[in-house]
Amino acid sequence: MSVPGAKESATIGVEATVSRVQEIAEQLRTLSGAELRELRAWLDAYEDRVWDEEFEAEVASGKWDGLAERALRDHSEGNSTPL
Repeated sequence: MSVPGAKESATIGVEATVSRVQEIAEQLRTLSGAELRELRAWLDAYEDRVWDEEFEAEVASGKWDGLAERALRDHSEGNSTPL
């Protein structure tokens, strides 16, 4: 079975081990519709939380300072449009 984006784990002897993603994909096939909806909701919330944490770290590191300064400067010079 091939799962897009999955990487093969290290092999032991001649036998290849199954990747974690492939194992999870196999388990997903056994879920009911209600269980899939619950999983989707959990994954959405998890992904949102991870994205927020990454963005907050980038803001704290100053990664976006230049963009913010430019936006504020453009706005103060009248180069923005009200939403």
